[in-house]
Amino acid sequence: MTMTHRLTWADLPASVRARVATLLGEEVARTRSCRGGFSPSTAEVVTGQGGRSLFVKAVRERDNPGSVELNRREARVLARIPAAAPVPALVDEFEDGEWFVLVTEAAPGALPAEPWRRDQLAQVLVALDRLQATVTPCPVPGLPTVPEHLGPDMLGFERVAADVPAGLDPWLAAHLEALCAAGRRGIDALAGDTLCHSDLRSDNLVIDDSDDSDDSDGGAVRLVDWAHASVGSPVADALQLLSSVDDPSGALGVDAHVDAVLAAHDLPPTTGTDVLAGILGFFVDAARLPATLPGLREHREARRDGLLPLVRTRWERELTSGRRS
Repeated sequence: MTMTHRLTWADLPASVRARVATLLGEEVARTRSCRGGFSPSTAEVVTGQGGRSLFVKAVRERDNPGSVELNRREARVLARIPAAAPVPALVDEFEDGEWFVLVTEAAPGALPAEPWRRDQLAQVLVALDRLQATVTPCPVPGLPTVPEHLGPDMLGFERVAADVPAGLDPWLAAHLEALCAAGRRGIDALAGDTLCHSDLRSDNLVIDDSDDSDDSDGGAVRLVDWAHASVGSPVADALQLLSSVDDPSGALGVDAHVDAVLAAHDLPPTTGTDVLAGILGFFVDAARLPATLPGLREHREARRDGLLPLVRTRWERELTSGRRS
């Protein structure tokens, strides 16, 4: 994951730093900038002399107006998520002049390994089960549905079919009409009443691999960055996450994980393939567009190229077995 230039602790005015220190309850002893993501917002873990840590996300309109609105939206969601969910608790949100500042408890641990480890992927899937148990039905009112939130993106193959780019992968070109229909079915399959993260990938996860962490129930995992939260199917986050995991050799078992997630909710494998096809359509379409943030186009191209083999493998298997016409 390529990271944009982020603001840092040193960029914040003294008044913001002082308020964070008050929330911390002690002087700030050290700070650490987190990697990942595209927003210019700070992503700082601030640690006090006594060892307590907070996470600070701060940005101004002039840095990126969209980031300010996303951070406000995240604060509204965090305020309603139950404490039992694997999500760092909201500590405070405030404005200081130009700045909007969001402060949460710091999640112990680090981002998942790159490339993914099989055990960490399994940990995260267990944590998603734990999340569903605490946020179904959705405790946050007024959210968009997952089909409303992700649906326009998942119509990417329809935009590609209307303006076929030069050099389109031959398999995609041969299946464009069927992929358009699959994307629409995938959107419909994401409806439900579970609170969904809806932007789940490795840089929005923190895993505590320390000896004293309890990962038996997914407790070592925390889901962060809830700006895109929506309400939908209990499989939505797992499928979105699995779509982002490169598994060229099959060692991580991504294909099997997709089927297991679906089976746990009495859904057929074809439903997962339709959802993955819709997500692939977004990246095929978006990869040809100008990027609005540094590193974004490269990220989209990588996701397109990583997800295509999985969709193709599942699609052709379903054709062979008669589950897909």
